[in-house]
Amino acid sequence: MDETALIYFDGGSRPNPGLAAGAAIIEFAGQRHTFTRSISHATSNVAEYRGLILGLEKALELGIQQARIMGDSKLVIYQVSGDWKVKKLHLRPLFSEARSHLSNFVKHELVWIPRGQNTLADATVNECIDSANTH
Repeated sequence: MDETALIYFDGGSRPNPGLAAGAAIIEFAGQRHTFTRSISHATSNVAEYRGLILGLEKALELGIQQARIMGDSKLVIYQVSGDWKVKKLHLRPLFSEARSHLSNFVKHELVWIPRGQNTLADATVNECIDSANTH
């Protein structure tokens, strides 16, 4: 398939660090797929990386070969795209995992978007954290 999927990702924690979640929204072939992953304790940056990795894993499972990947974390977008160095040791394995998944796409583009353009992924993260808080 040569259609380009849109992947929106986000992550968050309450407090920071604290109970966290990552989320990904994949729009492809006229459908929207929503994925979340709760994290018992993490920083918001780790949660952002987890949201990206979740989106990449699920996109590959769906057979997606081309993706426009969008998130509101400058840190994650610019580190994974190679524009910024990964200085924090605990983020390096997440960076490597994300880069490894990206190598499986025929074509991909990483795009930073303002938070206001990532509201669905943001709301999904918050719903996941809220749900984890009630259990």
